[in-house]
Amino acid sequence: MREVRTSELTEDMLGIIEYHLPGRSKDTIAWYENFTHDTVLFYDEEGRLDSMLSYFSLDFRFDTMIAMQREDKFSKRMWKILRDTLVSRVKPIRIMSDPKKKALHKAAARYGGKFYEDEVFFD
Repeated sequence: MREVRTSELTEDMLGIIEYHLPGRSKDTIAWYENFTHDTVLFYDEEGRLDSMLSYFSLDFRFDTMIAMQREDKFSKRMWKILRDTLVSRVKPIRIMSDPKKKALHKAAARYGGKFYEDEVFFD
């Protein structure tokens, strides 16, 4: 799996956002267009964007992250980057997430995160 870092919104990213959020991608795309982010793109063996993990540095009390993977099965490398980011955070982080997925509740709790409706808070 090939990794690429970017702070731009690429065509590949637009494709995976629409794939992941069909018909409801407008707000997510607006985040990328309006806020500074550091994104790691993960490409599969065929050169197709498989997943991405973005960290948004905000002028708020908290920062936020967006993580997407085509089949919702994050690679070990993606989990490692996410874990390292959460463990070394300087500011609280909020991540919007699907509260129906029990594995996400377990992973969030492991790093001090708590679900409130559809967001995970890491204070």
